[in-house]
Amino acid sequence: MTAMPNALWFTQMIEYHVPACRQESLAQALATRSEQLASRCPGLQGVSIQASDDGSRVLQCLQWQSRQAWEASAQCFSDEPFLQLLRQNQAHGVNFAAFQALRSLVRSSDGGLHCQLSPNHA
Repeated sequence: MTAMPNALWFTQMIEYHVPACRQESLAQALATRSEQLASRCPGLQGVSIQASDDGSRVLQCLQWQSRQAWEASAQCFSDEPFLQLLRQNQAHGVNFAAFQALRSLVRSSDGGLHCQLSPNHA
């Protein structure tokens, strides 16, 4: 992926496919591990753990300050026992994706949606 110099942030998304009976367990394990990762990696700005209505998927979104911050933090998660997590929660599929946010609309106190500017345009 080509790095965008004016990206707002870098988002890493990991979708796990699990038996419905393991969804809650995996979500809790990911939340715990994300908290540990955040304490070791200052470039990690936020984490979201989401569950599908049908119980078969969990989506983990990690929002990094930048792609460079993610790359610099790679040492923080390189020794994570990822395969062990998959086995414990009977995950039978994992999809990875990464995106760089170029624009973000947020609701302000006046009720309107406003575009956050990239750091280079602020």
